[in-house]
Amino acid sequence: MRALPTLSPFVQQVLDRYETRSPVALAVRVALEHTFAAPEIDAIFEKTRRMQYDKTLHFSTVVDVMAGVVTQTVPSVYAGLVALGEALPVSHAAFYNKVNRTETPIAAALVEHSARKARALIDAMGGQCAPVLPGYRLKIGDGAHIAHTERRLSVLWGCSAGPLPGLALVIMEPEVMLVTAAIPCEDGHAQERSLTLELLSHVEAGDALMGDRNFCTTPILFGVADRKAVSVIREHKGLPWHAVGVRKSRGRIDTGHVYEQKIVVEGADGAELKARRITLVLDVPTRDGDAELHIITTIPRKGASATAIAQAYAARWRIETAFCHMTSWLNAEIETLGYPRAALLGFCVGLMAYNTLSVVQGALRAVHGETVVKENVSGYHIVHQARAEIGGLDTLIEDHEWEPVRAMPVAPLATWLVEIVRRIPLPTIRKAKRVAKKPVPKRTRFKKPHVSTKRLLDMVLG
Repeated sequence: MRALPTLSPFVQQVLDRYETRSPVALAVRVALEHTFAAPEIDAIFEKTRRMQYDKTLHFSTVVDVMAGVVTQTVPSVYAGLVALGEALPVSHAAFYNKVNRTETPIAAALVEHSARKARALIDAMGGQCAPVLPGYRLKIGDGAHIAHTERRLSVLWGCSAGPLPGLALVIMEPEVMLVTAAIPCEDGHAQERSLTLELLSHVEAGDALMGDRNFCTTPILFGVADRKAVSVIREHKGLPWHAVGVRKSRGRIDTGHVYEQKIVVEGADGAELKARRITLVLDVPTRDGDAELHIITTIPRKGASATAIAQAYAARWRIETAFCHMTSWLNAEIETLGYPRAALLGFCVGLMAYNTLSVVQGALRAVHGETVVKENVSGYHIVHQARAEIGGLDTLIEDHEWEPVRAMPVAPLATWLVEIVRRIPLPTIRKAKRVAKKPVPKRTRFKKPHVSTKRLLDMVLG
């Protein structure tokens, strides 16, 4: 790496050694230091808070402990507190009280902060993905109901149903593969459409909002249009509309035949919104048995063809994939946190960690190209390597010695990250290729409770 004048020779030597021998761990750690810089997190807390205060226990300490649980470097919040030892300035009970009462706007602000910092690095590295809808800033919305928690709260002891700690309405921008906003809601039974006003506050002129049928409401469609933006949303059967043209064939895409029809969406008080109804007749029905997909869009024909919109709607699955990655790579849904605000804070810290990993993947795209990273690079192996090797940096480098790295301007930091990931041998993070599974044969032999595997092998091998 390029020598930083403010680093001690020993720290410089350690980072040089990691860049050569453990580039994955170093890239992830550098991105984490950039995203989770304590002064910035404390400033977010101070700016956003309403009732809480930040005197004895700094909020950055809370986020650090939660990040350890999310990235699975410690097995639980309690283990993270034990690891702090005397460095924790308050009792364990006081720490949990702060976590349990963290206001949801603070958690949301953390996600937006991480996205801004991550986007600056990805843009500086040239690690963006190809645009899904050229000419528009695509934003994909989806709701994530956090998995039910353990029944540790007294109100849950006699509860048979799974206790849901809340919902997070998440917005992803696939061009940079970042979660740019999260709208936490403490009601586990809430639906996405109940957060319409909060969702629309994140829509700007030139945006294209994409979502599933839960977003197909007149307040959302008309609200997006009022903000000089466009919609690409799967049709809900309850949407009021009438046709103003006949359905016309527009050709084929890989998954089926595309049709288009001009329609008018009927709003309140006689309001009308011109739109296009794109129909994809699928060659193979969906797993829910749907043979056709209907997409309501306000993009004009000169902005994108019907086939381009039908093809683009497949990008909606990127946010579902992101949720799956958060489950397999991270521990963002911490089942021991029963209080809604605590669970939502943990989930939002998980989104911050996901954005940090997206920076590393952006650096890989800058070096190897989007296709190679998409088809051959496994995020799971990146996380696994980083988790296994990153601990040595904590042993060798004191926390305050990371300050020069945290203070690095975006341009030189982006250049350094590209240099680091260039050293990563792709075979060590290669994605496993899926093959068709063999059908499971009917198990009709040896119906006793157990059978000796050795005896069966001996029967076959003689």
